[in-house]
Amino acid sequence: MHRPPTYTATKAAIHSYTQSLRYQLKDTAVEVIELPPPYMQTNLLGEHSANDPHAMPLKDFIFEVMQILKEQPRIKEVLVNWVRELRFSAEEGNEKYETLFKKYNDQMAPAHVISPLLF
Repeated sequence: MHRPPTYTATKAAIHSYTQSLRYQLKDTAVEVIELPPPYMQTNLLGEHSANDPHAMPLKDFIFEVMQILKEQPRIKEVLVNWVRELRFSAEEGNEKYETLFKKYNDQMAPAHVISPLLF
């Protein structure tokens, strides 16, 4: 599935907002935990997404998130394995990022699905 640039920009904005909110609330009883989901098998973007083998099954996502929270209850960012590589690719250098960016987009391209978020 091709995602519009606004999708990625929005995810980055939410990440930045979450960090700022966490800082602003650091001296309160409020705990801010970020949970960036991967591309998941749901009907949210249509039937194709619900069965896409490139997408993480929802039950696996929920299980992994609950395990992480159980093992690390004070964690600030819950990252399931499906998102870890994407999340830290930029920190690993431009070559790694470019390789992963191409791989990710090449995997999504065969679907020829245009996000309803474009319209």
